[in-house]
Amino acid sequence: MSKKRALKAMNLEATDRVPSQEWIDHPEFVKKITGIDPFEHPDTAIIKALKILDIDWYVNIPEISHKFIDGESSKIVDGVQYTEWGFTGSQWEEDDIFKTEEEILAYNPMKDTEGRIRIAAKEYRKERIDQCINGQKMVGDSTLITGLYYTTLFQNFIMAFGWEMFLITAKLEPVRFKETIKRFTEFSIRNIEEWVAADTDIIFCHDDLALTRGLVFPKEWYDENIFPNYEKIFDPIKKAGKKLIFVSDGNYSELIDDLFAVGVDGLMVDNYVELESVLKKYGKRKVICGNVDSRILTAGTKEDVYNEVERCMELGKRYPGYFIRAAGDLPHNIPLENLEYYFDICRKLGRR
Repeated sequence: MSKKRALKAMNLEATDRVPSQEWIDHPEFVKKITGIDPFEHPDTAIIKALKILDIDWYVNIPEISHKFIDGESSKIVDGVQYTEWGFTGSQWEEDDIFKTEEEILAYNPMKDTEGRIRIAAKEYRKERIDQCINGQKMVGDSTLITGLYYTTLFQNFIMAFGWEMFLITAKLEPVRFKETIKRFTEFSIRNIEEWVAADTDIIFCHDDLALTRGLVFPKEWYDENIFPNYEKIFDPIKKAGKKLIFVSDGNYSELIDDLFAVGVDGLMVDNYVELESVLKKYGKRKVICGNVDSRILTAGTKEDVYNEVERCMELGKRYPGYFIRAAGDLPHNIPLENLEYYFDICRKLGRR
């Protein structure tokens, strides 16, 4: 069973082939291999696709789909913006209620009993944990479902305040903003405790610490403001003896040593991170996932796709905790023939 393979890899045990972790949002491909329209039945379609493709690790089973009309690239549904990405849509939630630095500095998510911002609402947290638990029940032992704790710390500031107001406030009021960081650390500890209490095998945490070009702030800012608080946030996970996997978009290479130092058991990395150096240093003792460049799947030839998969497999298959993954997901704009070829080559080159 693929869940068993995923858990073995999470525990750095040898598997018959390199395990896979993907996010599939290509309606034409899913319908072709399953015979089910994912716009009508997204959950049933993905569950069948996971079994057919023998995917070992998936984040969540989609509960709803969003169909875009011709010429429509984004839309608002129940206050949430969705960008065309496939049949689920790329979801982005950013509250726009803080207009000044003083408003931000006065806000305390621990006292936000009314859910002034969406991420502070108890229902927001409960829905995501329930989705993970229910998804695992739906797929049984065929695939590991981890869910994703999306707002570990840094992401809170982006989603609660918006990029612009977050960066302005952190820059203009660095001392006072430390109190905001402290409040959201306490908030995140409470959320993590709820994830730990749930029936989950792995805790998968997300924070967008970097952009494609590198870190948002100087590294010293993370050393001072993020990692000491990560230790507190991750402590319940470590005490519970559960595995902690972390993901950030972009090139966060400068922070990898620090992430492992605060107790992270594995990383999902974009193609902007140099896979070989990470595997050489940590591949024998940590889980490493990803690095396939989705842009090559989208714009490249079959030969390009082969070379990209071969690059990752030749590096990763030497290490039991490596998972193959398209770093930019598998959305609707990848040519169908390239996507079919991608899975074929992953199966062939992933054998150990």
